[in-house]
Amino acid sequence: MKSIVTVVLLLFVAASVVYLVVSETRSKPATTDSAPTTAPGIGTGTDRNPGSATQPGLTNERTAPGVVVYYFHGAMRCPTCLKMERYAHEAIEEAFAAGIDAGLIEWRALNYDEPVHEHFVKEYGLTASALVVVSQAHAGADSWRNLDRIWDLVSDEVAFKVYVVEAVNAVLRGES
Repeated sequence: MKSIVTVVLLLFVAASVVYLVVSETRSKPATTDSAPTTAPGIGTGTDRNPGSATQPGLTNERTAPGVVVYYFHGAMRCPTCLKMERYAHEAIEEAFAAGIDAGLIEWRALNYDEPVHEHFVKEYGLTASALVVVSQAHAGADSWRNLDRIWDLVSDEVAFKVYVVEAVNAVLRGES
């Protein structure tokens, strides 16, 4: 019975995301933006063209995602940390496939011990492996949520995944 409820909840969440993606794409008029899709500063942490549809850190030529889900880990990885990463990645891929395909949601696993990623430790107050959902709705004014309950839920895969999906949906709705 519990697995049926979980499947129904995940299907509801997936349908909600599809609805959001479809309504978002229909509500935006097609424009021919004169700004290049790969504006200077992409990936360097500076946005030299704030009026464009791109944002710092973009890794492809599509518009920047509205939400980035980061799994942060250290250089030393325990079985629990690996399990949390797998559960989180599966939850995102399963529930938000349409959002990922549309470029609205992005998954990134990063080693915060690497010098290039050290700034995340201070920025998000990281002390151990963590799952952080970042809304990039407004350039330069990101809001984020550290999903700290993943440590409590790692022994229950279903509850873990439901928690992750609900948190990402809350961020998509603009709740921080």
